[in-house]
Amino acid sequence: MSNICLTPEQPEYKGGSWHVEAMTNERIVATGIYYYDVENITESTLNFRESVEEYFDYEQYDHDGVNRAYGIFEDWYDDSVPLVQEIGNVQAKNGRCIVFPNIYQHQVSGFKLADPTKPGHRKILAFFFIDPTTRIPSTEIVPPQQREWWSETVMERGAMGRLPELVKEHIGKYVDFPISMAEAKELRLELMDERSTGNAASKSLFNPYFCLCEH
Repeated sequence: MSNICLTPEQPEYKGGSWHVEAMTNERIVATGIYYYDVENITESTLNFRESVEEYFDYEQYDHDGVNRAYGIFEDWYDDSVPLVQEIGNVQAKNGRCIVFPNIYQHQVSGFKLADPTKPGHRKILAFFFIDPTTRIPSTEIVPPQQREWWSETVMERGAMGRLPELVKEHIGKYVDFPISMAEAKELRLELMDERSTGNAASKSLFNPYFCLCEH
């Protein structure tokens, strides 16, 4: 679930970045987004684009012709732009569900409060479709990772449950699994860093430059 909440004090969302979902090893082949609550905001869209290859003939500096034909050149004075083609967008509306393949980059456009005197929000439920031909470990076979769950369940059963609380607490300090909240937060930061690196690799695929120079 992902929520963007605006208030009269913070009335505007600037928009997201262009990206594809997840890392390669996660094998996500499609993304689904369900807009279950959209209230008091201006139009919000989910934009899509794809990379293209510079395998077509064009006249040198033919900015207007290339832009009209392929929609990838917007600035007459800038002859170096990413080789990407925007392919449209879908407006966020209450009850709307969008499903799209993970071959496209997508981006949430910016929006504001429709009535700046009242709060507003855009709330979604995102779900990911995994390649059915690849087995990915999931919660189906991975038990809960929280140490608190482990302590409550294991320490209260059998002979362990008859031990004094201080002794059980001392035993728990020598157990390195499951992970603690502090370890979980560290792993979360590592995952975010890994995804940032993956996003950089994604950008290298989607952002080669198109140059109308001599060739």
